Amino acid sequence: MSETVFVVGHRNPDNDSISAAVAYANLKNVLAERACAEGEEPALVYKPVRLGPLPAESEWVLETFGFEVPELVEGAEAGQKLVLVDHNEVRQAIPGIEDAEVVEIIDHHRIADVMTANPIMYLNLPWGSTASIVTRLYKDYGVEITPEVARVLLSAILTDTVILKSPTATAVDEGLVAELAEIAGVDAVKYGVELFKKRGGEEAIEIEKFVGADAKEFQVGDKVVLIAQHETVDLEGAMAREAEARAHMNDLLQKNDYDFVLLLVTDIVAEGSQFLVEGNTELVNRVFEIECNAEGGNWMPGVLSRKKQVAAPILAG
Repeated sequence: MSETVFVVGHRNPDNDSISAAVAYANLKNVLAERACAEGEEPALVYKPVRLGPLPAESEWVLETFGFEVPELVEGAEAGQKLVLVDHNEVRQAIPGIEDAEVVEIIDHHRIADVMTANPIMYLNLPWGSTASIVTRLYKDYGVEITPEVARVLLSAILTDTVILKSPTATAVDEGLVAELAEIAGVDAVKYGVELFKKRGGEEAIEIEKFVGADAKEFQVGDKVVLIAQHETVDLEGAMAREAEARAHMNDLLQKNDYDFVLLLVTDIVAEGSQFLVEGNTELVNRVFEIECNAEGGNWMPGVLSRKKQVAAPILAG
């Protein structure tokens, strides 16, 4: 009898977290079927799951190209086998991870605090998205990337690298985007713009999703901070909701006892981010050499990557 392994991304999943889980689970199941055909009994079945609402662009890609939406789970039971994708921090991981069994990690972030009892396959590469690493694994294992899988992987690389504009995008990502776009039969830039537009008009987004859909907790010394990012092609429309956003940020601040909540409102066209900060602004002021404005935010030209340009200097600061 087969045992199910959850392939799971981080809390408040973004498109890379969802798409990497879907594509990697597909790869592992293809490899299991290959082993079965060669006379080996597959002992494991890999199932993509998620820890939060499905991003609009993920929903569109998965439903359009025939993939089942990952099941929403609240936590892992004791002994549940897990493959972590797009994260390796306990604060960002599935509830119950302490009693589960992590069997693999595929990630592109800093190495943090997830620990295992046994040696595992841990692949962490400084590329623009976890989907880039998964794409490379398809190639390494000689597994065909179908046009449908190519669209899933391509969508994740394009959203995570802001259509290759982010400083996290590497030459590897650029090459993989070109390959996947050819397999999928799409223009990569046009496809990327279409993905961002699937998120809908700024006025229609619930404020909880506006602030929290792509938010991550980080341990900074003895404090915990929340760094969120909202990417947009309509900065004016997004900033019209500043008062609502700040009110919700304050609610999160008080409820979770964060030292501060930082929201990047990122304009992918103008290639910069508006910083909105609630709570203790001292660290942000010092690291970025600014005075955080209580209204209107601070425009940070060229800042597109939360991981490389914001979280990394804050964690080092």
